[in-house]
Amino acid sequence: MNNDKLARQQSTRKTAGFRWLWVMISSLLLAACGGESAEQKLLTQAARNIITPWYIELDAEAVKLVEQSGAFCQAGEEKQNFQQDLQQQWRDTMTAWARAQPIGFGPIEDGNLRWKLQFWPDRKDLTRKKVEALIAGDDELSAERVATASVSVQGLAALEYMLFDARAGAINLYLEDSQSTRRCQLLQAIAVRIQQVTHQLAEQWRGDADKPGYAGMLSQPGADNALYPDDNAALAELLNTLVVGAEVVKRNKLGIPIGGGKGASHAKPYRLEAWRSQHSLALMRASVSSLEQLYRGGEGYGLADYLAEERHLDAALLQEIDQGFIGVKSQFTALSAPLFSQLKEPQQYAALVDLHQRLNKLQFNLNQLPERLGIKLGFNSNDGD
Repeated sequence: MNNDKLARQQSTRKTAGFRWLWVMISSLLLAACGGESAEQKLLTQAARNIITPWYIELDAEAVKLVEQSGAFCQAGEEKQNFQQDLQQQWRDTMTAWARAQPIGFGPIEDGNLRWKLQFWPDRKDLTRKKVEALIAGDDELSAERVATASVSVQGLAALEYMLFDARAGAINLYLEDSQSTRRCQLLQAIAVRIQQVTHQLAEQWRGDADKPGYAGMLSQPGADNALYPDDNAALAELLNTLVVGAEVVKRNKLGIPIGGGKGASHAKPYRLEAWRSQHSLALMRASVSSLEQLYRGGEGYGLADYLAEERHLDAALLQEIDQGFIGVKSQFTALSAPLFSQLKEPQQYAALVDLHQRLNKLQFNLNQLPERLGIKLGFNSNDGD
């Protein structure tokens, strides 16, 4: 065999070898891309692209709340010019919290953080009593002091009282009252404390290079994952969030204020969430919108997609859930804010009862999913009053 022929054969074998290696690498890459299970797609979308951004957005709004609180208190005699901006920033922050509020698992369960962000329901008006006691005292009013105080003076409910209450939120108390300086100090301290909590939550969900964060744990179940040893454990968390989240909206945000649907005379306006700011309807809508986004998956693969692929599930049930979300959203358009003044008005009360019935049916249908999937739900800290 001459040298030219040998060289050609070696070249041919080398080329074939490269082709074989490329085919193997391409096959492995395609397998890896196509090998992601439906459960993994669902969990990744929920944890990284829906829930984590909610907490990041909440933290960003809380930062603005701190800034607006400082601007208001440093405005001197011009405080009134800054009051509306601060009140609007509170609404924006509270709405961002309402979006994340249905998530009853993860870092929010640590250290009573849910109550530290929002003390509600407040049946005994503890917020007013505790806030005024702190102002009347002589303790230094800082975020550190607020962090050691009762949860009723921490969080967004306490700020709502200080900004929107007919008496405590009056601008003259920040201008002329003998304790106006302490009132502003507490206002800023609570805002800073809120942002400390929201930052902690956002960081714990997001994680970093050294620690995957809660989003990583939820999206990557496995034998070495203490919280989610398998896909079913993680799926149960999402299903529990939908079931309990719908229950909280139906019962706490709406059912209790309308007096169980017994008639407008039984309505309880002071049991509404955020009744002082008259922001109740917007918060209710935000929480329901989050539940739907979690169910549909936003712009990605959602629970609705996953359930549609489960052949043993009744398609009629999924259609009921789909129509349930549509019906609830439609009913919101029949309502006008503020609910506090509309609750006892017969026409609006009837529309609220209708919304409650729609929410009840939606929650009932969502509650069918775990059993149909053979998944057992656990306790969620959102459950109960």
